[in-house]
Amino acid sequence: MAEISRRTLLSRTVLLAGLAAGAGLGLTKRVRHKVAVPPPAPPAALTDALAAQQRLLADYDTIGFHYGWPAIPGLRSDVAAHGDALRALLERYPGWRLARASGSSVPTGSATHSGVDGSAAPSATGSAAPSATGSVKATTIDQLAAATAANARSLTKTSLAWPADEQHAVEVVPVLASIAACLASHAQVLS
Repeated sequence: MAEISRRTLLSRTVLLAGLAAGAGLGLTKRVRHKVAVPPPAPPAALTDALAAQQRLLADYDTIGFHYGWPAIPGLRSDVAAHGDALRALLERYPGWRLARASGSSVPTGSATHSGVDGSAAPSATGSAAPSATGSVKATTIDQLAAATAANARSLTKTSLAWPADEQHAVEVVPVLASIAACLASHAQVLS
């Protein structure tokens, strides 16, 4: 039999005792696993504002395609930029990013397709059929002006009612108010 020094025997004995004590504690102690809780969804007012902006963008596309009024492309580009600003605000909310990554139905992207001549063509027909939200699609410039003014009023109400203690209120309120002011000027141009 090989000789083992006392020091080696003692260190191995302490190691085996530690392993046995650790295994005993590990098998008897209950472990509470933390369950991942998904982040809260972004405020419904922001997602509603983005959906309304996309409906308005589709209306601008419809009117621009059918009437070819020269001011429509500039106004449409403003409305498209408003959508980009609203999406940038929504990106600040982890629940929005999670919903987009999981593929749930969140409004994203532009509502246009390329027309035959390279201009923006409407994504839907020009009929005055109700959309999924119940609003009637604008088919005349007067209806577009009314829809734009209604969207401006809605965003003004939303920005005034936004809670001051909300996480991103410092960024959201000025953007909503700025978009509302821009849409109010659009309504004046269209009227």
